[in-house]
Amino acid sequence: MKPIDFSQSTKVLQKPSTMTDSECQSLHVWNDGKQCVSCWKASFKERLNILFTGIVWLGVFSGKTQPPVFVSGEEVFENSTLKARILTFVAEIKEKFIDVWENVKEAAKQTDKRKYFIVGLTISIVLGSLLGWLFGFTIGILAKIFKDLLDSKGNEMVEVMDIVFMMFGAACAIPFSILFYYFLILR
Repeated sequence: MKPIDFSQSTKVLQKPSTMTDSECQSLHVWNDGKQCVSCWKASFKERLNILFTGIVWLGVFSGKTQPPVFVSGEEVFENSTLKARILTFVAEIKEKFIDVWENVKEAAKQTDKRKYFIVGLTISIVLGSLLGWLFGFTIGILAKIFKDLLDSKGNEMVEVMDIVFMMFGAACAIPFSILFYYFLILR
């Protein structure tokens, strides 16, 4: 049987990197935080086997036990309530935020990301103190984007996380830029 996409699917589980495409494929699932439901299509030969034997085999790649599972030949979805759909949506958003946070935490361990943070902070404070916080913040971000545009023409790798850290630095400078601008320019 082959896994297929279906209209209720809410995310795609990626195949483990240790497995080949013939062993495993990415799997579209519907997930509500309590269960995952996937959809499979039987080949013509498999349909004949099921028709004449009435048997379906279920395999789960698990070393010592098998988690609770179910197999059904009928549609398993009911019209879910608005509350259930909202809870599912909130759970997905929470999961995305956690993934992003973990990626940012991991990237923060890299020296170049910390340097981009400091450069964004410095540009934003200096220019923001002289010309206003919005100008400093904008130039603090655009400097990295401009550098990446030049680097991409020389076949250097451009990382989005570099821009993110430069933007964090520029954003953290805003309160200081406002204070310095007030004391240097407005007084």
